[in-house]
Amino acid sequence: MKNLTFNTYLNAILLNNEPALNLILSQLCRQINYKKNDIIYPKGKIPENLSYLETGNAIALSQSKPNRQVLRFWEAKQLICPCGFFNNTPSAQSIVALDDCLISVLNYRQLLGFLHDFPEGYKILNAILQSEINHVMFNIKSLDTNRSCQNHEALLDALAISFDE
Repeated sequence: MKNLTFNTYLNAILLNNEPALNLILSQLCRQINYKKNDIIYPKGKIPENLSYLETGNAIALSQSKPNRQVLRFWEAKQLICPCGFFNNTPSAQSIVALDDCLISVLNYRQLLGFLHDFPEGYKILNAILQSEINHVMFNIKSLDTNRSCQNHEALLDALAISFDE
């Protein structure tokens, strides 16, 4: 049986307890393995999946070398909700595996089917979106309070992170 930590994540973010719906949605996911430096979401393409990082770490980069910028980090047990997933627009950034990752993915069409079959599932969708907004706000506040210049390029070089677009 596949790991259902996505179900645990959904149960944790929902204020209204919907365990049966969470389990149904979790069971729609399929698991994909990514190797270090694999592109999870390529810049310029419409994201087709919502991803839950079961194991490993990922990073959002503005572009490949030499002018890349680190936009965000994800650790295991976090949701990767790429820009463009919900509004069907091309991603403005590439998201790359920092190490070997196991990711549970939920296809956009599966999510729409789930919402069609279970309209009360919009509570789950709203909780996911609110959680992502809170995460972004936390990152913005962290950047605002920590005004020291960080050298992410050295970190990426030490991790030997590279990808081709």
